[in-house]
Amino acid sequence: MDPNLLAELHGDDWQELSALAKKNTLTPDQTTRFLDLYRAASKDLSRIMTVAPDSLEAARLSAIVHRSRNHLSSVPSGGLSGLSRFFVISLPLSLYRLRWDFVIVAAAFLAVAVVSGVWAGMHPEVLETFGDREFRRQFAEHDFVDYYKENPNGFFAVGVWTNNAWIAVQFVLLGITGVYVVAGLFSNAINVGFSGAMMFEFDRASDFFLYILPHGIPEISCIILAAAAGLRLFFAWVVPGPRLRRDKLASEARSLLIVAGGLVILLFGSGLIEGFVTPNPIPPVLKIAIGVLCTAAVVLYARHFGKRAAEAGLSADLDEHQAGYSVISTDH
Repeated sequence: MDPNLLAELHGDDWQELSALAKKNTLTPDQTTRFLDLYRAASKDLSRIMTVAPDSLEAARLSAIVHRSRNHLSSVPSGGLSGLSRFFVISLPLSLYRLRWDFVIVAAAFLAVAVVSGVWAGMHPEVLETFGDREFRRQFAEHDFVDYYKENPNGFFAVGVWTNNAWIAVQFVLLGITGVYVVAGLFSNAINVGFSGAMMFEFDRASDFFLYILPHGIPEISCIILAAAAGLRLFFAWVVPGPRLRRDKLASEARSLLIVAGGLVILLFGSGLIEGFVTPNPIPPVLKIAIGVLCTAAVVLYARHFGKRAAEAGLSADLDEHQAGYSVISTDH
């Protein structure tokens, strides 16, 4: 398309975008309009750059789009502003990018847990590997529930939080190996399935779900997110695409480390639930509802802010002048 014609058709929109980008604060309506104009201007710039990258229109629009992008993702020199960017852009965007990875990993985890539980329940000799019948009875009728009550609530909450946070960080950092994450997930799923089988064996299914679901829903969701992040790091290393392997890996690592930090925070919430809600004698429906609502809140948070950041073309990675410029690989 002729750059002059494009400027004539969309010039007013470009000017409006430029004016909005200069404002310090925007109303909700102005924010929506700003994002729409930014997306449209970015497409216009892409069209112009393909036919006339050295034209005056390209330079003008490039400046407007660059200013708008800075307005969307700028981080003034203040700790509070950095925290704002982390929670409004970087973390939700990183979580949003993992949504389909999460679905796939969650489906695999649940499948292994259910199949292993059913298989163990149908083959008593499998359960014998955990201990004799008296040992399993003690586990089902006492140990499983006592685990959540034998320590002070606060101490127990901090303990499970640090343990789960350490697992999540390991899954992300060691995800590059691929094997570590898969083995860890498989082991956890098997343990859940076999524990459920032993509880069912002695008609303690209600205790199993009552004591595992309130904190288990947000906790397992976080662990699965960590596994999804780790596996994405693995595939960035194995299948880097057109970018140099080191550039692709470094870019994904910087973004996914944000996920690790965010999961440490989110797992603190599940630790509080496990320490104070799970053993609490409140109605079972309320216990489970708390876990479901906490998980739903994280999903809505990631979808709202993450989707908005993705549609605006933002990145959870560092800016190029901070991270270093990327090189396109020609090796295939």
